[in-house]
Amino acid sequence: MNKLNSTEIGKLAGVSRSTVSRVVNGYSNVPEDTRLKVMKVINENGYYPLLSGQLLVGKKTRTIGFFWIASSGSISSDTQSSVYFVNVMESAAKSGYLVLTCILQNLTDTENIEWIKKIFYQGRIDAGIFIGTNNNEPLIEELISKGKVVGIFDHFHPDRNEPNRISVNFENDTGVKVIDYVYRLGHRKIAVLDGNLNRFSSIKRHEGFIQGMQRNNILINPNWLCYAGITETEGYTATRALLANCTEYPTVICANNDSVAFGAYRALKEAGISVPDQISVIGIDGHVRGEFMSPPLTSFAFDYEAFFSLLVMHTIDAVEQKAENPVTVFMPSRLIERASCRNLVY
Repeated sequence: MNKLNSTEIGKLAGVSRSTVSRVVNGYSNVPEDTRLKVMKVINENGYYPLLSGQLLVGKKTRTIGFFWIASSGSISSDTQSSVYFVNVMESAAKSGYLVLTCILQNLTDTENIEWIKKIFYQGRIDAGIFIGTNNNEPLIEELISKGKVVGIFDHFHPDRNEPNRISVNFENDTGVKVIDYVYRLGHRKIAVLDGNLNRFSSIKRHEGFIQGMQRNNILINPNWLCYAGITETEGYTATRALLANCTEYPTVICANNDSVAFGAYRALKEAGISVPDQISVIGIDGHVRGEFMSPPLTSFAFDYEAFFSLLVMHTIDAVEQKAENPVTVFMPSRLIERASCRNLVY
């Protein structure tokens, strides 16, 4: 059967095209008997109005864009990434929204920027959620300035509080908590593998590591402070460099995230160094792989289901202009103690 248009639906129902439009778009000034007659014809013929027409009368698409900036390459093999995807889609579905997913390598390429702009400005989505962005992204700032609703994971500017800028973030003091924990275990020779310092969470964790060591009067050895990025490969490379440059080994390595910690495990194993008997390792994230590492990884973990549920919910609430919608949320961590950190207090 050929798809009917609104004019043909009107002829079958004995009404005008404009009456069909008013029925489809839920206008109240249509008599009930007329509305029922039109809906009967619509249902019998499987008629759905074109999206372009719906947008012209101010209807929402009930679709959220999900933009993942995967700068390190493929993300399909990472179980944590799968958790992110599923949580976003499930949260959107609970509110009756679809998810348009886009995986990009960066937000600097002109084609990527124009593609995302087109998706927003053509009205294909009601809002966009971004993961993997730097804390300062010109494209995101432009979208927000144009009134587009943008939800961002791990992003915070204390001087900006627009109702269409939604962010859900890690707590700011996890780095301090990590140092306090290993200090209580008796560690004083502490190495740090920092993350991508363009990311808000990595900046705060770096600051927390330093603050924690300063307040516990721990000597900061510059040879034990390394840049490691956010991936397992970067953690492996940084740990190899750390070991090669050390005249004395630290007793513990504090990784910016669990993926970096996994890389540290591999480098330590290759060097013949036992975890935790010779060097302890602690991470941040609560990555699902941590439980199955040898030894299982101690980590400050986050509830990612709650993370993305809140991000999607508050982004949709911004689309629907609901009152008292929080634009910034910080999520707490919880310590998962496993076997990767040795207690030096006897």
